[in-house]
Amino acid sequence: MGECLVCKSNRIERILDLGPQPVSSHYATSPSAKAVEHDLALALCETCGVAQLAPPFPFQDLVPPYKWMTYREPEDHLDAVVDRLWNLPGVGTHSAVGGITFKDATTLDRLRHRGCRNVWSIDLREDLGATHPNANIESVQGLLTPERAAEIVRRRGTVDVLIVRHIVEHAESPRRLLKALSSLLAPNGYMVIEVPDCTANFRRQDYSMIWEEHAIYFTPETLPQVLAAAGCIPVGQDIHPFPFEDVIMLYARKVGEATVPSTVAPEAIRRNNELCRQFAGAFDGWTERYHRVCKDLTKDGRRLAAYGAGHLTCAFLNFHRLNEYFAFVVDDTPHKQGLFLPRSSIPIVPKERLNAREISACFFGLNPQIEDKIIANNRGYAENGQFYSMFVDSARSIRKLIAKQ
Repeated sequence: MGECLVCKSNRIERILDLGPQPVSSHYATSPSAKAVEHDLALALCETCGVAQLAPPFPFQDLVPPYKWMTYREPEDHLDAVVDRLWNLPGVGTHSAVGGITFKDATTLDRLRHRGCRNVWSIDLREDLGATHPNANIESVQGLLTPERAAEIVRRRGTVDVLIVRHIVEHAESPRRLLKALSSLLAPNGYMVIEVPDCTANFRRQDYSMIWEEHAIYFTPETLPQVLAAAGCIPVGQDIHPFPFEDVIMLYARKVGEATVPSTVAPEAIRRNNELCRQFAGAFDGWTERYHRVCKDLTKDGRRLAAYGAGHLTCAFLNFHRLNEYFAFVVDDTPHKQGLFLPRSSIPIVPKERLNAREISACFFGLNPQIEDKIIANNRGYAENGQFYSMFVDSARSIRKLIAKQ
């Protein structure tokens, strides 16, 4: 079924097939609008242990149709990241520093405040030639080739420190991307890679983790293997805890253009493979349980609602085929109201639509950290309706209700 995206091995097997799935950012303007869809399947490389989409969605199809779409990443850990980086040998105010996307901006600002003056970031249009007005993260990984990187170096020079936050997991060709990143880096320079840590969601068997924009699903054991394509070696790695998904910070140093050997122990790869297979094997069982609890919650004729019309809600409802139970999705983003979730055609409405006479339970599809705030802003519904969370990593997880059945 092709080659591994990371190590090029042909020992890759499809472990979870989710069938045709939409691009979750492509909200429909009418219930009958046809969604952009591709088969979504998770595969596992027996050789390097990296879980990945097989195949990834083409980046051109991931470009959002709306300019107001935004991406947010956790930033509470960035002071600690800059402290760690600043203590690496040779890093100081003289260091040239580069970023890849807008997600690197706040880290670059922190380094400017430390005294770095030669700081720049790639411009999606000027440096990469993007032409779509809504091109964003999904296009950076597709357009940043080694040839483009060489042209950027001719104009801007190489950097001593390269910040690479939340882009490698998007890469449909990670080896090409890492080779391009390496071209931007001076000899003995440092690359700082940040990606989601999928370990906890693999263990919790939370399938909302799978997103068509994430081609690769890393753990601390598997991430260092991407460095070979960049001619880098790891010099440090930290895990920063966050709700739903922790993040991995990998610090690496460029040692040469030649491929460097993997530092991952075979036993670690074996454990990772077993974890991923258990994750995939439990999917049907959890789908059946979700259907049972949804039928129970709607047995009196009322229906369900979701709160948060993002890709996590889209994944939970579409992957587990739960759309029939849901009347609508509430979202506080004005731009989304009046649109419909792709494929399911569930309408997106304001919070005023929540009414316990019609809706027996509302499922959170948002960060567990803001659940209390949302409940406080919906006291009228909370008095007679019930709030649960789609996510396992929540005190209100729907799985707690499943456990009582």
